[in-house]
Amino acid sequence: MYEPWAEIHLGRLKANFKEISRLVGASKVLAVVKADGYGHGMVPVARALAEAGVFGFGVALLPEALALRQAGLKQPVLHMGRFDPDDLPLYTRHGITPSIHSLTDIQLLANSHAAGGTQFTAHLKVDTGMGRLGVPYEEAVQALEDIKEQPGINLEGIFTHLATAGEADQSYLSYQLVRFNQFIHLVRKIRLEVEYFHAANSSAIVKDSSSHFNMVRPGLLLYGVSPSPDVRPPFEPLPVMDLKAPLVLTRDLKRGTPVGYGRDYRAPKKTSTAVLQIGYADGLPISLSGRGYAAMEGRVYPLIGRISMDLCNIDLAGDHPAVGTAALLWGLADDPRLRVEHQAQRAGTIPYELLVRIGNRVGRRYVED
Repeated sequence: MYEPWAEIHLGRLKANFKEISRLVGASKVLAVVKADGYGHGMVPVARALAEAGVFGFGVALLPEALALRQAGLKQPVLHMGRFDPDDLPLYTRHGITPSIHSLTDIQLLANSHAAGGTQFTAHLKVDTGMGRLGVPYEEAVQALEDIKEQPGINLEGIFTHLATAGEADQSYLSYQLVRFNQFIHLVRKIRLEVEYFHAANSSAIVKDSSSHFNMVRPGLLLYGVSPSPDVRPPFEPLPVMDLKAPLVLTRDLKRGTPVGYGRDYRAPKKTSTAVLQIGYADGLPISLSGRGYAAMEGRVYPLIGRISMDLCNIDLAGDHPAVGTAALLWGLADDPRLRVEHQAQRAGTIPYELLVRIGNRVGRRYVED
């Protein structure tokens, strides 16, 4: 059967987790598995990380948290997004931790407690400069005072999100960490018992150990991908995903033969081409047309012509691999052109986007290597 697939190497995932754990020492690791485990498959990824000893999981949507519980995962699950008050019974029923992002959220939890005696364990997000979710820094003290008055809220954690941790200029990162540290100092000053403080994403874990506090939230680095060119981990991240596609046809091309929609490419000389069963419906971006690479049997070939919905072409330069040969689009390879970071740069995007756009018709094959 000719179809693209993604090999998900769970042994590499566990190895990356162990390296991150070594890097952060005693800090708990809350693995971010949102967006279907960054395209790798949330439940298999979470199970592998649980086997490796991860503390808990971070998700963006309540259905993601419920899926983890339905799969039998018992570790703490933090819903980092905004909760719908109509869904609050699900949090207590399934042991899911909601996040507080506004003063209104505190009142909603208080109202639920008053109505039914429900106790909530929650984390408070403080916006130290991201300008997105979280209680604005100027209102954070009021949030603490409001929470302190609510018997139905157990404030287990306080966190923030760092806007520029992956950039070369670390001045804004330092500014956010100063604000977060000031807030932690205030929490302790008013004798509010909070167990966990967390700020570090993958970039900050590598860039600034002062951001580790007693919990970190790695995402992309767990999957073996560097978040940006300015982030250089002290270990070699192992790409967890090998995206592959079968060669379904080879053709000899005369000089001037057009390839693909729009005839954007014409063979500059006599050559041969391979048609691969993968296209933009599978997550291979059309922006990689004429810019990306694929590897077969130890050789790297350029993509030529416009990537279509289901297919793409590569220039074989006279080679003739057999039909059915697997081509690697990105993953673990000696040639840096096959890293998803490089392919993303060539496509004018970021590796996060390439990974999470892998379509449902791309089968996931899990490898316990």
